Amino acid sequence: MSSTLVYGAAGFVASTLAGELAAQREPKVVLVDQWDVPADTSARLASHGVAVVTHRATSLRGLPQLDDVSAAVVLAGQTDVDEALAHPARAFESNTQIAIDVGEWLRAHPRARLVYVSSDEVLGESFAPLGECAPHLPTQPYAASKAAAEVILHSYRDTYGLNIVTVRSCNLVGGHQRARKLIPTAVAHLVAGKPVPVFGLGTHVREWLAVEDLCDAIVLLLRRQDAAGVYHCSSGVHLTVLEVIRLVADALQVEPRWQQVSDRLVHDRSYGMASQRVRELGWSPEHDVADSIKRAAVTIAAAIAAGDDPLAAERR
Repeated sequence: MSSTLVYGAAGFVASTLAGELAAQREPKVVLVDQWDVPADTSARLASHGVAVVTHRATSLRGLPQLDDVSAAVVLAGQTDVDEALAHPARAFESNTQIAIDVGEWLRAHPRARLVYVSSDEVLGESFAPLGECAPHLPTQPYAASKAAAEVILHSYRDTYGLNIVTVRSCNLVGGHQRARKLIPTAVAHLVAGKPVPVFGLGTHVREWLAVEDLCDAIVLLLRRQDAAGVYHCSSGVHLTVLEVIRLVADALQVEPRWQQVSDRLVHDRSYGMASQRVRELGWSPEHDVADSIKRAAVTIAAAIAAGDDPLAAERR
């Protein structure tokens, strides 16, 4: 029985991806993370008859029961921009080591197909949509660490003929998102009656995408044996920080409040990607971004009311 591996299975992307894999009737899914995988992620798979194996580990190498893996998704990584600005060595060590680890694992399992999830930030600041051939121009440590990870994996791909796909995602929206991302931060402050801390003027622009749409693209690329290379997964919907806060406040039926704080040491004003390659394979976003932000805000607020702290731990 072949299986699909999800590395970084404790994060919020994995919780949605589990539902997609369950819908695809995957026979077996192997979940790996350095943290405990949430019970609902495993339960979502098991409820559809999927055999689930879970490993708590910081490396794929040496893990048992991976010889039957035919496809792997790598979501693991350090994703906190501010943490990387404060401690750049940690970001570089974490993200490059993950790339080396999965590259070595794939060398030992050369028949497997691997999808590595990266970020639009590796391309640097842009006010126009950039294609997959655009050069790496990272401006801060997190972006540079992900760019370095891409270069490592592309070297494994080209040197050893491995089946590696890189998916660059824009900012994601989802109700299970935690840590210091904008939407959970905005919800946590607004439900507590506090203003949302905003870097600088709050006019920085990001492209937003429902996590469900990213997971649809991942599953599509897992299935396409002829779909090698780099793919951009983006919506074309750009919103400023203040526009997102207003959407969150509207969903929570409170007044939008924010407070300007000192800007980041480095803060790109805008990112943009063209997603033509994956759209040519039949993918396109199905979820309205504004509605997704509002639904996520309501879900996160309900989690807070139940005692969950959305800022307590980093989950991609």
